[in-house]
This record gives sequence, C-alpha cells and structure tokens, in this order.
Amino acid sequence: MFTAKAVTAINGLFETAIQNHARADAAEACVVDYVAQAPAPSKDGKGLLVVLNISSYLFRIVALFDFGTDQASTAHLARLVRSNESTLSGQALHDACSELVNMICGTVNRSVCSSFRHAGMSTPFILERSCAQYLAEINPSATQAFAVTVNKTVRFNVTICLCCAADTEVDFSVEETQLEEAESGELELF
Repeated sequence: MFTAKAVTAINGLFETAIQNHARADAAEACVVDYVAQAPAPSKDGKGLLVVLNISSYLFRIVALFDFGTDQASTAHLARLVRSNESTLSGQALHDACSELVNMICGTVNRSVCSSFRHAGMSTPFILERSCAQYLAEINPSATQAFAVTVNKTVRFNVTICLCCAADTEVDFSVEETQLEEAESGELELF
C-alpha cells in the first residue's frame, strides 16, 4: 500500500507537472482542482483517453488523461505543440495529447526515480473513453482525480491510480528541491 505521505508526494508531483506543461505560455492561468472522482465523459463519446504507466518492481502508477475535442481544447493543444494549424484533429490531435501526457508523466517519473532507481515509463496509448469505468479492475490502493482548467476555457481530467505489489508498503516524500527540479525538466533522448 502507499502511505499517506507517498500519496501526497505523488499528487504534488502531478499537480506541479500539470501546471508547468499544460500552459502554452507562462501568462496562461492553469488551475488544478482535486476532485472526488473524474467527471464522466460526455455522452457524445467525443474525446481522447490517453493512458501512461510509471512502474517499478514495487508499484505501478496508472495515469489517465481525458481530453475533450472541442474547439478551445484542440486550439490550445495546437499552441502547445507549436503547430502551424489553428486547431488539431485526427493523428495530429492524438500526437499532441500523447506528447502532453508524456511531458507531464516524464517529469513525475524523473522525480520518482530519485527515490526508486528502477522506475520506468511506458509510452502513451489511447483507449476508448468507456474503459475508464473499469479502473477498479486494476485494484488500486489509492486513486486521485484532478480537474484541470487552462484559461477558464480548456478543460481536461486526470485520474491517477496507485497500485502496489502484494504485502508492500511504498513510502517516500518529495522535498521542495525536487518540485523545483520537476518544474525545469530536460529533454530526454533514447
């Protein structure tokens, strides 16, 4: 199980990473609200559910990002990836959402690696939005949902599921210097 200190640390890492990477420029407002559970996807079925795992021998963090495909969201994502298009659709939209998820989770992964040397990260993958209703099947020991709003017009939801190996306790904290390092980040080449 994850201790309360570890859950707080991971939530803080995600909140900081979201605020640092979800804005196209520093002047934009980015609000990350903790919510009891992520709102259900709209009934029209439009949107993208992008998933990424951060794993070690002891635990797995499953991060689900639920993006809308409305005009404001696709225009914001176009600015984030510095596209020549004013809005994105199709594969370009998938790629932009995946890149944002990769940047956020990469920042979290680098910080987690300071306590757990053998942590790694999957590539982002896209699932049907209805898959989010089956999160209980992965048996998380803790779950946190965030509602993210950028400039009061762009909204997306993030759900973090923390899963542990049997009979394992995961305990760590994040120092202020780690949060500062998480803000700067570096490009990683593989």
